[in-house]
Order: sequence, then C-alpha cells, then structure tokens
Amino acid sequence: MKFLWFLSLLLFTFSLYAGESRDEISLQLSWLNQFQSAGFYIAMHNGYYQEENLDVTIKELSHNTNIVDDVLSQKSTYGIGKSSLIIDKNNQKDIAVLLALFQSTPSVLITTNPKIKTLKDLGGKHVMITPDEASSAAIMAMLMSQGIFSNNITLQQHTFHIQDLIEQKTDAMACYISNEPFTLNAQHIPYTLFNPKDYGFDFYGDILFTSQNEIQSHPQRVKRFYNASKKGWEWAFSHIEESAKILYENYNTQHKSLEALIFEGEALKKLAFKEGIPFGTIEKQKFATIANIYRLSGLLKNDYSLEHFIDPLNLSKESVYIGVLANNGEDKAYQTWKESIEYLSEVLPRYHFIIEPLHFEKLIQNIKEKRIDFIITNPAIYIQLEHDYGISRIATLNNYYKNKHHRLYGSVILSRANDTSITNYASLRNKTLGAVNPSSLGGYILGIKTLKDNAVAINNFKKIIFLGTHNAVIQALLEGKIDVGIVRTGTLEKLIENKDLNRSTINIIGAKKYDNFLLEVSSELYPEWPLAKLKHTTETLSNAVLSALIKPHPDTNRTNHIDWNTPSDYSHITTILREMDIYPYKEKTFTLKELFSHYALAITLFCSFIIILIITLIHIKNLNKRLLQHTLEIENFNSTLEKEVEDRTHQLIMLNSKLNELANTDDLTKIDNRRHFIELATTYFYASKRNKTDLFILSLDIDFFKDVNDTYGHAIGDEVLKLFCKTTKEILRESDLFGRIGGEEFSICLQNTTLEGALTLAEKIRAKIEHTSYTKSAQEHIFVTVSIGLASLKPHDTDVYQIMERADQALYKSKGNGRNQVQVM
Repeated sequence: MKFLWFLSLLLFTFSLYAGESRDEISLQLSWLNQFQSAGFYIAMHNGYYQEENLDVTIKELSHNTNIVDDVLSQKSTYGIGKSSLIIDKNNQKDIAVLLALFQSTPSVLITTNPKIKTLKDLGGKHVMITPDEASSAAIMAMLMSQGIFSNNITLQQHTFHIQDLIEQKTDAMACYISNEPFTLNAQHIPYTLFNPKDYGFDFYGDILFTSQNEIQSHPQRVKRFYNASKKGWEWAFSHIEESAKILYENYNTQHKSLEALIFEGEALKKLAFKEGIPFGTIEKQKFATIANIYRLSGLLKNDYSLEHFIDPLNLSKESVYIGVLANNGEDKAYQTWKESIEYLSEVLPRYHFIIEPLHFEKLIQNIKEKRIDFIITNPAIYIQLEHDYGISRIATLNNYYKNKHHRLYGSVILSRANDTSITNYASLRNKTLGAVNPSSLGGYILGIKTLKDNAVAINNFKKIIFLGTHNAVIQALLEGKIDVGIVRTGTLEKLIENKDLNRSTINIIGAKKYDNFLLEVSSELYPEWPLAKLKHTTETLSNAVLSALIKPHPDTNRTNHIDWNTPSDYSHITTILREMDIYPYKEKTFTLKELFSHYALAITLFCSFIIILIITLIHIKNLNKRLLQHTLEIENFNSTLEKEVEDRTHQLIMLNSKLNELANTDDLTKIDNRRHFIELATTYFYASKRNKTDLFILSLDIDFFKDVNDTYGHAIGDEVLKLFCKTTKEILRESDLFGRIGGEEFSICLQNTTLEGALTLAEKIRAKIEHTSYTKSAQEHIFVTVSIGLASLKPHDTDVYQIMERADQALYKSKGNGRNQVQVM
C-alpha cells in the first residue's frame, strides 16, 4: 500500500514537472554575437523568454549555413534574414517575415581613399562587395543610379577585414555602418560613407522570419516568441550601455571592446526607429518598393507575390474591433462587411481590423466591457447608445443599388400576394404582425410609425411576433406564420437578386415613390446607418478610419459597393423616438406614492433647501443696508475682476493658438511639419480630384547639407535651414503649402497653376537659393544649392502619397544628374 502511495506521488510530481516544461526552439543569427543580435540575448538574460514558457537556443552563423533552408527543415525554428527574403519566398520557399529589427539597412559602402568624394569617383576602382547579388542589391542599385555598373569597377572577393581597406588593398568596401567606422575612428583614419538610403534605396535591415509550418502549427508560440523578442529589443535600445555590458561579459565571442559594442548599439538604434513607425513594423508598401528594385535587377520575377509573407498573424498590428449589428444573422453580417474591413486593414497597415457581428442583446455588453472600438448600427440604437455611453458618429453609410448610392432608408410593409383579405391599411386590423426586433428602426419602428400615421395602432393587431432577422420575417410571411411583415428597404431586392425570392409572391402595402430612390418602400426615408466611435477610441484612430472610408475606393469591381460619407443629421430620428415614446425619450408616469418612494432623498433635500433659502433671504434683508454702502467698492471690484477675466481669456486664447502652432509647425523652421503638410496636401488632393484641376508636388533636398553640418556644426546647419525656408517662403504664394518632411528634405504643394507655372516657380526657388548665402562672419559666407523634383496629379492617383513618391523619384534624378537642378516625372 505504501508503495502504491509513493508511486502515485511520484507520478503526480512528474506530471507537474512535465506540465511546466518549456517549448524548445532555436534562432539562427545572420552573423556572430555583437549588438546586432542584442535584443534576443537581452530577452534571454532578462527572463522574457522564460516568462513566455520558451527555452530558446541562439545560434551564431557558421560556415556554409543556409539560414532559410535550416528554418524550412526545422533545423532552426526562426532565422534572421534580409530584405532578400522576398526572393526566397517567390522561389517556393514557404517562409514569412515577422519583425524588422532595422527600418533601414546598416549596409553601406566605405572608402578611406581621399580622392573618392562621390560615387562617380569609383569608376575604374577596386570594390569589395559580397558575391551574393541579393544581399548587395541596395549597394549595386545605388552605384548604378550614379552611372557606375559592374563593368566600370573591379569587384573583389570580400575578405571582411577592415585592414585591407586601411592598407589600400581595395578602394571601397561594403560594411556595416555600426562596425567598421568605429575601428577607423579609433585609429583617426578619415573615411567617406555612401549610404543607399541617401540615394533612395531604403531596404530593411535584419528581419526575423520563420516557416509557414511554424505559423500554422504553433501560432501561439510564434506570438510568444515575437512578444518576448520585441520586448528584449526595446529594452536593449533603451539601455544601450547596460545591454552592451551584458553582451561584453556573457556573449562576447568576437572579443569586442565595450566601447565598440556601445558604438554599435547607438548606430543601430538610429536605424531601428523611424518617426511615427513603431519598432519592428514591416510595411507592405515598402516591401513592394524593395521587391520592385529586385525585379528591375533581374533577381525577382514580374509575377512576384507578397501574399501570406508579411506578418500573417498580424503580430505587429494594433487590433481594432468593429461591432456590427447582425440584423440578418452573423454570417450575412460578416459577408456584407468583410470587404470594407479588409480595405481598412490594407490602407491603414498599422492596424488589423476585425468584424464583430453582434445581436441586439450583445451590443450593450460589448460596449460596457470595451470589447469593440467602433460600432455600425441602426440610427435608433445609435441615439440610445449616444445617450447612455457617449458614443459619437463619424460617418454615414452609402448603400449601393443599380449604380446609385442611397444615404436614406425606410421600412417596407408586406403581405402575401395571394392573401386577398389584405387590401389596404384598414384591413390589417386583427392580423398577426411579424417584425425583426423592437429596437430595429427599419424592421419595426418606422413601419409602426407609418401604420400609426394611417390609423392602425399596435393594439389593433391580433399578435406581434419578433423574429430576429429581416430574412426570417420574409420566410415566416411566405410560410403563413404571420399575415403582415415589416423589413428594412433593400431586403427584398437582395433576396430577389440572389434568387431566394419571387417578387410576385409579395404585396407592398402603402408603396411610396421618392426621387432618386430606387428601392421599394412604405415609410418616409431617414438617414442610413452611422459608424460611431466609442469614448475610449482615440481621435487619431477615428480620423484615420474616417479619412480612409471617405476616399474613393480603388477597387471598382468589388462585390459589396459599400461607401461612406460625412455623418448625416439624425435629429429626425430623435423626433421619431420622442413621438413613439421610445427610450431614451420614453416618458414615465408615477403615482404620488411612487414619487415619494423613488425620490424620497431628493424631496428631503429640496425641502431642506427651501428652508435654508428662506432663512438666508431673511438674513440678506437684514444685511441689505450695510451692503448698500459697499456698492461702490463692489463696482470697482467687478470692474477689476472683469479686466482680469478679459486678460485671462486673452492669455488662454494665445496659449491655445501656441499649442495649435506647436502641433502643426516644425519647431526649427516654423513651417508646416510633415504630418500637417500631408494633412493639408490631402485636402488639396481631394479638392483637385473632385474639381478636376491640376495639382503639383515639389520635393526639395538641400545638396550636400551633411557637409555643412560636418564642417560648421549643427548650430550653423540649423541657421542655414532657417534661411533656406525663409528664402523659399518669400517666393511662394499665400495658398501654396510648404512643409519640412525630414532633415534637409522639404515639400511644396501647388494648386491653381499649370505645369509651366510650377516649373517656373521651382526654377525661381533653385536660382534664389543658389545666390543666397548665410553670413557666418564678414569673411565667410556659406552657399548651398537645392535639387528639386516635380510631379503632377495623375487620373489614377488614389492619394497624395503617390504624387509625393513620383516627386521623390524626380528628385533622385536631379541628384543623379549633378544636383542643383529641377527634374519632372
């Protein structure tokens, strides 16, 4: 017996131990241990992987390791790759990318040859680049953009020894901006860097990836590894010196100095973070641009695909839940709104939008528990939720039928065509009525109002049955379970279109006709369903959603033609709810007993207040004489107080104006910042699309501005930037938009002009800048020039970013052709 007890205890202990065992996974690095892999080691060192129940083995790169093949064969669970993973994916390698460690690649071209000042100086020189075409594509594309092709230079086998560059065994070498410059700085050796990003080839750096098999078989494990790794990287970049020390003491297989690791960490942090983009984000549009460069280089086929490649589990995206009233069932609601939700996820790539079909009774629960961020519902429920929970509408639905949009809808009152007992409103008395739900505006409330207007009251019906969905009402009517039905407009037409209903079997009671409204209807028309945001939903997200929804949809062949417009006026719905005595305007009647029962405390307080008021009035009367003699003092005091209030109000107005200026203005140059410029330019864009007028974008970049900062310091560089903006603004019209996009990059948006006028303005700016100098001293003047790219609105453009992208391409052309010029795309 004791033996059995001991055996049971042993098995129980073993089961506990087995239950706590961690998932064993491995990560294959793309290089040896250094700060380049710090985030993963920090996640291990700080216990982030352990918290996620993971046992992670991190493997350094070894000779002849093929990282992609190792991940696919499950020799490694995860790997670190580069932007060239898109080539592997389209070569039938079943992989997916999860996290971009660096928004820009650390890979640059470096030279210590003092005669090499520009890329064109590399003609006829020796250059060390890795033989892997995909890995070196950004550097080769940069060279080719400057007219340097492989037959213009001597490509050497890369030795990965910086000493070869120092000893001039080669003229230039591909390296990491976070490594080799430290060695040269330590030896006081001057060098020049050529960064592909500066020439428009902005590739991602190291990218965490895995196999589709891992994603499909262990999605939760992928999520846990992603979260812990991201947490490790964010900690590493927030504590660079401490992280470098951890690497130095525990994982320093290359025997790097602590200073070298710190230098590397600071350099990589600049590449990992980009303004307005969360750490690790992989954007589909940027990858498409990278893929296009590979395609032009012949490394990628024209029919490449990004499907299921970028973050298929939406790990990097913020989930946004949109609750939808499922008035025709959850499946129908999902089918109806699926395209709209996918469209939002496409145009707002930092968010993952999810449909939550909800029945009437679940709406309140989800709002209370903040399970949803937006809600699409009928106007009556919206009015009630606005009253109870402070939701606010941001858009109104446009329904599409027979090539026409309808912003209004109503109710249809139906009977069976073969029911000869029903011929008019009066014949509906003592019949059985079927409707959707007491809260359904089109499926009940508007129909009941129409019946009431035609002298048919609710109590005139023999029975009222609520069936839950509009289709269920039609089905019950056809099966003879009800005599009369109420559904919303559009229900009949959808059923007929899907061949689920024969129109000849249905009779419309009190059919009405309205101009430009093609659907069958019995009631008056009211605004369509609103899209509303909940109180906890941020204005930033709401504005982004609204902006995306009201833009013209790029896919004209989509199945569901659902569009949105600015919010309608729902005051008519409020009037109906009042008239129909429906919550929140339902009037309550009380008996005297109920009145005291419900409001005992309020009545007690009110009576106490009256007593106190009477005593106070008596006291005031006694004080009145004494108060009269202080009238003059009070008047003087009021005058002073009014003055102080006026001054304070003025100060608040000035403060509000200053805050608005800070939110929209670049702090240094006092012109529009990037966000405000794009916001205003987007307004111009839609106005030009609507009015079919010309619109132009100028991309401006100060030539060799880095030299100004390096030679004179950032303080002088800032003064040059301010002078540049002041000079440019003097040339622009009042209606022209001028914004700082970043660093020495600027944009101008022009409307109400021609291409010739835009070119003239651009050339005028270029010439003015060329002949304007910043006076550092009486003997020293600093001159700069500017390269300008010009692009115009095209009929196929869907947003202002496409014009800006073409303007940037024209700008790169200006720089490639020698700078200080204007080019047009």
